[in-house]
Amino acid sequence: MNEVLWNRLTAAQLRELAARDAVVLLPVGATEQHGPHLPTGVDDLLAAEVSRRAATIAAKHTGVVVTPSVWSGLSEHHINFGGTFSVSLSTLHALLRDICRSILRAGFSRILIVNGHGGNMAALNALTAEPSTPVACTSYFIAGRGWCVTPWRASPA
Repeated sequence: MNEVLWNRLTAAQLRELAARDAVVLLPVGATEQHGPHLPTGVDDLLAAEVSRRAATIAAKHTGVVVTPSVWSGLSEHHINFGGTFSVSLSTLHALLRDICRSILRAGFSRILIVNGHGGNMAALNALTAEPSTPVACTSYFIAGRGWCVTPWRASPA
C-alpha cells in the first residue's frame, strides 16, 4: 500500500492497516502570524508535511498512516499580531483526546502526535500524562535528536 494519508484511504484500507498494527501520525500545528515573510499556516503546513514525508519513508518497512492535521493550537500570545486562531488549553486537550479516541476505535493502538508549534506542548503533555492513553508525542523540530515527550503507553482505554 503506497498511500499514507488517512483521508485518501478507504475504510477497508484503514482496517487493514489497523490489523497490521500500523502507527498513526497525528500532525498538530497552529495558524498564527509569523512576521511579514511567512504564511500564517506555516506551523500546520510543516507538521503535516514532515509527517507525510516521514510516513512515506517508514511505509517501506512498517504500516503507517497520517491523519488530517489539527490546524489550530495554543496561540493566544500571537493574537495581537493578527491572522491568528487560538483555542483554549481545555479545548485543544479535549479535541486531541477525542481524535485519539476515534483513532483507537478505528482499531489502531499506536499514535504519535507530531507537534509543529511550541505553544502546544502543555496540551500534549497533559494528554500523554493520562495513564490509559497509548499516545507518544514529539515535535518535528526536535525529533531529529531522538527526543520524545513520553514513551508508548500500555493499552487503549
